[in-house]
Amino acid sequence: MHLLRICLLSFCSFALTAFAEDKPAPATPEAAPPKTREEAFARAGVKLVKGPDTVALGKKAELKLPDGFGFVGADSLDRFFELTQNARSGNEVGVLLSPNGWTMFFDYDDVGYVKDDEKDKLDADKLMKSMSEGQEQSNEARKSRGWDAIKLKGWATAPHYDQKTNNLKWAINLASSRDNFQQIWINESIRLLGRGGVMNVTLVSDTAVFKTAEAEAEQLLAQHFSYVAGEKYSEFKAGDKIAEYGLAALVLGGGVAVAAKMGLLASLGAFLGKAWKIVVAAIVAIGVGIKKLINKVSGAQPEEPKE
Repeated sequence: MHLLRICLLSFCSFALTAFAEDKPAPATPEAAPPKTREEAFARAGVKLVKGPDTVALGKKAELKLPDGFGFVGADSLDRFFELTQNARSGNEVGVLLSPNGWTMFFDYDDVGYVKDDEKDKLDADKLMKSMSEGQEQSNEARKSRGWDAIKLKGWATAPHYDQKTNNLKWAINLASSRDNFQQIWINESIRLLGRGGVMNVTLVSDTAVFKTAEAEAEQLLAQHFSYVAGEKYSEFKAGDKIAEYGLAALVLGGGVAVAAKMGLLASLGAFLGKAWKIVVAAIVAIGVGIKKLINKVSGAQPEEPKE
């Protein structure tokens, strides 16, 4: 199950600056705001690995963590996802926090070898229509958890496939009820095809710095992400498990706005044919809890009440 996620402000940039907003820091030493990102996370019950280091992305891949970057591993994912209002599928293997304010979520699906024979047949308009149809049901589910509603606002970048790197990429504009759907945020989805499955990467950034974040993230993945020996796409061998769907289903599975149990897969079936039963579409998750988390940890200002 894939997730579509957005953070209104990344913890990376906010953890050291948000405390000065609106209200002076508390005077007592016990309530003093954290001085580092690691300290802020620790107060919230989240362990942060600091670069430089090499971290495992499940059992199939690894990431060389550059200096200045942070990583939330398997031991803290439950806590991190709940605090930042992100639903979990169970496939998550880590979250990367950039010092420049963007975030990347990683999860791995062992669906098998995804054939790329649909690379020239991706219909962006049809895909967006399918992704938008379930927003109302998705937002009802989010409302029941006290989370903000979201709306898809079209493609920031239409789906496209790079045959040289075996990477599928697209980006979606999103808005939140938190500001009456006025501010646009971007989720970029990257699918790194491997021999036995797909590493799903979601880049979260605000619109103003998206192009810079996109370039930095692309460079980081090219230089620091790798499948372990034997798991690269090029290492496919006859007899390996073949995925029961292709690139179009990866886009829908990674960005559709409502869970399968809410009925949207019936409409996906018309588009995907026999493959629809395999695609599990996750509820869209939006990490608007980042600022609330910082406020609660720092005491800078009261946590905002739920609407």
